[in-house]
Amino acid sequence: MESFILNRVNLTVDNYKFARMELRNDGDLLNHFASLVFSHYESEIPVERVREIRKYIKATTPRMSIFRGDILYLISILIASLDKNIEEELIQSMFEYMNLLEEHFLEGAHLALTAYVLARYGRDRDKEEIVKKTVEVYYVLKEKYYNITQDDDYLVCALWALNDIEAEVINDFVDNVFEHIADANIRSKNGIQGLANAILLNGSSGHMYRSVEFIQQLEKRDIKIANQFLPLIGILYNINPRRNVDLVEGVIDELCDQEYEYEYYIDKGFRTIIAISIIAFCNDSEKKLYIDELLAHGILSFINSKNKSMFSEVLN
Repeated sequence: MESFILNRVNLTVDNYKFARMELRNDGDLLNHFASLVFSHYESEIPVERVREIRKYIKATTPRMSIFRGDILYLISILIASLDKNIEEELIQSMFEYMNLLEEHFLEGAHLALTAYVLARYGRDRDKEEIVKKTVEVYYVLKEKYYNITQDDDYLVCALWALNDIEAEVINDFVDNVFEHIADANIRSKNGIQGLANAILLNGSSGHMYRSVEFIQQLEKRDIKIANQFLPLIGILYNINPRRNVDLVEGVIDELCDQEYEYEYYIDKGFRTIIAISIIAFCNDSEKKLYIDELLAHGILSFINSKNKSMFSEVLN
């Protein structure tokens, strides 16, 4: 394994151990998320700054605000990775976007994350116009795939709006992607849609074929991948899918060698995402825009899925 990849693995493991001690109330999934976000920027987790951001958001929102719990933990980690000078402005902009979004969508954690993304990447844009575009493309998607389009699609629709992707393009491209992704043996329709939606951000048929091949190569080697993170796969450039799968295997082995938690006490599909993220962070040619946010989106969806499963078990 190349030394620069091994160094990133080491930092990820060290950050995870640190988060497990200092942010233990966040829970294990969010500890892994924090370790990855700051491994991305080759830094340690600024725990005190994360706590200060949480305290500030709590102080400036009502007690029953959606900006509590897991979504507060996620967003504070993301904000702490950015320049401190824009922190308060970004948070206020996020609240303003949230107010506009709530006029059209259901309040919830996915909408709060969408408001953060719009504030993060739409700083110099007209807020009302961006929200209007987000709503427009969401309902284009909803009309087309009404039975599987829901609140976890808000984020990618906001990214489409930020990138000025028009409704006509969405209609044509998503159909084409859906047709080809069906060959990837992804059992979840939501997973297929999430992958297709994210691939549109890259807008390349070649990228689509490489993404599908990457997933197929993982499947051939019995490497599981969590469906909630397929949108993340959709924005990564898999220039050489087979080599990337070799690297994923190597990183997984190294993680398990270094820390028993990665081998015995973690969902294998999520572990694969950790390895994929580490490799993406190390790739100089990688388009790294939105990686952290789509990783957060996957974490949120993964937590929701786990909670639903637990609730279902209790009912049964």
